[in-house]
Amino acid sequence: MQRIIDSILAKKDVLVFLILLLFSLYLIINSNYYHKSKVLNLSNNFTTHILNEYSSINAYFKLKEYNKALIKENVSLKNELQNFKFIDLDSAFLKKEFIYSDAKIISNNISLLKNFLIINKGSKDGVVNEMGVVSSDGLVGIVNEVSENYSSVMSLLNLNSRINAKVKRTSHFGSLEWEGLDINILILKDIPKTAKINIGDSIVTGGMSAIFPENIKIGLISKVGFNIKLDNYFRIEVKLHNDMTSIRNVYLLSSLYKNEIEQLKIKVNE
Repeated sequence: MQRIIDSILAKKDVLVFLILLLFSLYLIINSNYYHKSKVLNLSNNFTTHILNEYSSINAYFKLKEYNKALIKENVSLKNELQNFKFIDLDSAFLKKEFIYSDAKIISNNISLLKNFLIINKGSKDGVVNEMGVVSSDGLVGIVNEVSENYSSVMSLLNLNSRINAKVKRTSHFGSLEWEGLDINILILKDIPKTAKINIGDSIVTGGMSAIFPENIKIGLISKVGFNIKLDNYFRIEVKLHNDMTSIRNVYLLSSLYKNEIEQLKIKVNE
């Protein structure tokens, strides 16, 4: 112990210099907006780089799981393609409205009341705000912030999230929200009591916005109750198809007609 103290005392001039240097840098950074912005930018880039590297290492050890998921998805897609071979539809009904592009999640938070994900695609990849994000198992969230190389996605597990959804069997529409309690359960509101709702009914996107196409799967009804505040409506619990704790690969949805739809809405409301 005495040797350690002696060593510190022998180098006290260097220690004092370093302390004064760090204190001076602190004062300069906090009193100068330019220097402060540069340091914050450097810190953000460093943090993002670390997250990216961690994500790559983590992905390496989960390759077997990812391969199983991809095989399962390919089988599902082949079955859907086979069904289309027996359907003769007019080309007008096959108009393409969305373009899919792939991305990977490098950061995923599920422990807060307002959770977000970070994906490895940004403005240079064509990502913009309010793009829908889905996985092979269902809905994930909506892009809310974009930088050059990365984007932030508002998760379904966010108190501010509002998704237009419907009961697939009956086509009754409502608003899908998270109450901040169970990460596997969302609440479907605004469904009238006159609707014939059953446990196990599929919940899918309603298609009432330009963010998601219609009939993207979300989950299954696990419980039907009553809305205390609104007597004429159900309170429906929906168990998500997605395991929000293990999502890795996602798809970004770009609407080909979003701007046109938004401009039309503005004209109608003028």
